[in-house]
Amino acid sequence: MSFLCLGYVLGISLAFCIGSGHKSHDNYVEMAMDASGPNDVQNSNNNFKFATYYGDHMVLQRAPKKAVVWGYHPFTYVYVGVTVGNNTQYGLVNTHGIWSVILDPVVDPGPYNITARGLAGEITLTDVLFGDVWICSGQSNMEFTVRMGNNATEEIQDANNYPHIRVFTVNQRAGSSTPLSDFTIKNSIKQYWSVASNASIGGTDVEWGYFSSVCWLYGKYLYQKLGYPIGLVNTCWGGTPVEAWSSPDALLKCGLFGSPHNTEKVRFTDLDRSSDYRYSDGQTLFWSPNYSDLWNAMVNPLLNMTIYGTIWYQGESNAPHPHNYNCTFPSMISDWRAKFHASHRQNDPSFPFGFVMLGANEPDMTKFDGFPEIRWHQTADYGYVPNHKMVNTFMANAMDLPGFLSSVGSIHPGDKQDVARRLVNASLAVAYHHKDIVYQAPLPTGYKVDTKDQTLELIYNNGSEALHLRNKAGFEICCCYGNKTECGEQSWWVQTSIEKVTRSTAILSTATCLARNVAGIRYAWRVTPCSFKDCALYSYLSSFPASPFLYTSRNFSKDGTYIINGTVPHPITV
Repeated sequence: MSFLCLGYVLGISLAFCIGSGHKSHDNYVEMAMDASGPNDVQNSNNNFKFATYYGDHMVLQRAPKKAVVWGYHPFTYVYVGVTVGNNTQYGLVNTHGIWSVILDPVVDPGPYNITARGLAGEITLTDVLFGDVWICSGQSNMEFTVRMGNNATEEIQDANNYPHIRVFTVNQRAGSSTPLSDFTIKNSIKQYWSVASNASIGGTDVEWGYFSSVCWLYGKYLYQKLGYPIGLVNTCWGGTPVEAWSSPDALLKCGLFGSPHNTEKVRFTDLDRSSDYRYSDGQTLFWSPNYSDLWNAMVNPLLNMTIYGTIWYQGESNAPHPHNYNCTFPSMISDWRAKFHASHRQNDPSFPFGFVMLGANEPDMTKFDGFPEIRWHQTADYGYVPNHKMVNTFMANAMDLPGFLSSVGSIHPGDKQDVARRLVNASLAVAYHHKDIVYQAPLPTGYKVDTKDQTLELIYNNGSEALHLRNKAGFEICCCYGNKTECGEQSWWVQTSIEKVTRSTAILSTATCLARNVAGIRYAWRVTPCSFKDCALYSYLSSFPASPFLYTSRNFSKDGTYIINGTVPHPITV
C-alpha cells in the first residue's frame, strides 16, 4: 500500500502525508543541521513533541515578525500542521525527525492554544501569548537575582501585577565543545516558561537562583511603556568572559581560535563567587577556560527562536586583559545577529542589542586598571552607541551606581532599578524608534584651547547639551615631558579641575602642565569614578551621567577650536 493510501486507512488528513495536502513554502523552513544530524537530538525524536524551550505560558514573537515553532516527530518525510486560532501552517519532518513551521504574523496578544498535528497524534501548548521576546545574557550582574537586589520584597510582590510578562531561565550546566541544537541534555533548563508572579520572579534560592533582576526589571519597565506581552529568556553565568559566549567564527575575526593556552582546570572551591564559572566533571566543579563553550551550550540552542532583541551585562571577567574587547564584543554582537538571522530568516539581521556599561567595583577611587578600558571598548572606542561599527545598539551607563555594601560583593551593586530604567530609555529610542527621547549621554564633540589662559574648553554634544555640574573631580590631562608632543610612554596623567560650566561646555584648567606639553584629556577613567550618582557631569535633559572618554592629540597644545571626529573610533594608545 502506498504511503498516500495509508493516510486514508488511518483516517489521517492527507495534509500529513508526503506530497499531499496544502502547504505554504513561505511558511516552511528546513532547519539548518549538520549532514549527520545534531548529536544532541539524535535520541530526541522518538516521540512527537515540541522543542524543549517551547511550553505552556510562553511568549512567541508578535507581528510584524513571524514566530517559528519546531519540534520532533517519530516519522520522517511527513507533514506536521500547526494551528493558531483559525490558521494552520505546515512543515515537513526532515531526515533527522525534526519539523518546523513559520507562523503567519500574529497581532492579537492572545492567549492562544497552539496545536501541532501529525501522524503520531497531536500536541498542544496552552496559554501562549504573542509579544516581544528578549534574550538576557552575560555574567554575574545579569545573573544577580531580584531577591538579592534593592527593594527585593516589594519587587517580588509586585511581580504578581504583570501576568503578561513570561520568563524562562537556561540552566548553568557544563559548557559544550560542539554547538547544541536544543536543550535536550538533562537539567539544561532551570526554569520553564512561567507567568510572572512572586514565585517565578522571587524563586526559592537566595543564592543565585532565579530570576535575573536586570532582565526582569527591563521587561517590567518595557511592558509599562508598550502595554503588550513581553517574553524574557535568561541565559547567563557569573564570572564568564566574552570569549565563552562567542562562536569560533566571531573569535576568528579577532585572531582567536581554539582555546586559551592555559587549559588547566582549577577547583571551584578555590575561587571566589565573582569568578564563578563552573564546568561539570562528574561531582566536581571546575573553572573552564574554553572558548565558545557557553555559546555552544546556552545560546546556539536558541537560534531557531524568533526574538526582538538582546540585552547584555558582562565585561568584568575581561577587565584583567581588556585590550582585545574592542574587537571581541562587537564581533560577538555581529555574529549573534548573523546566526539568529540565518537560522530561519525571521530575525532581523541587525536586531537591537543593548548592554550595560560596567558599573563601579570598590570604594578605592584611585584604581584605574581594566574597567575604564572595558567601558571604552564596549563602544568599540567611539564613546557612544549606536555608531558605525555597532549599529542598532544601545546602552545604560552604570559607572555612577556603586554598591559598596552589597551582600554579594561590591562588584554586584544592588541598584538594578536605575540600570534597567536607563536601558529601557535607550531601548525605546533605538530599538522601538520612539521620538523625543533623550538617551545619549553628554560626550565631548569638540574643544577650544587657550594656552595663554591655560584653559581647555570641552564642547558637549555639538552645543546642544544642558550640563549639570555635581562636583569638579574626574578630569585628567596627559602631560608630556622632554621633547615629546604625543601622549605615550614619556607622559603622565595629572588631575585637573573644572573652572566653569556653561550650558554645553566645561572649562578646565591646564595649569598643572606646560601648555606645549598638553597632549590628551580623559574623564572618569577609574574603576570607581565616583560615589552614588555623584560623578562630575550629568545631563539636565536626561539626568544620565556624562560618558567616560579618552582623547589624545597634538592639537591640545595649540590655540584654536577643534572638532572631535565622532565617526571614527579613538583607540587607546596610552
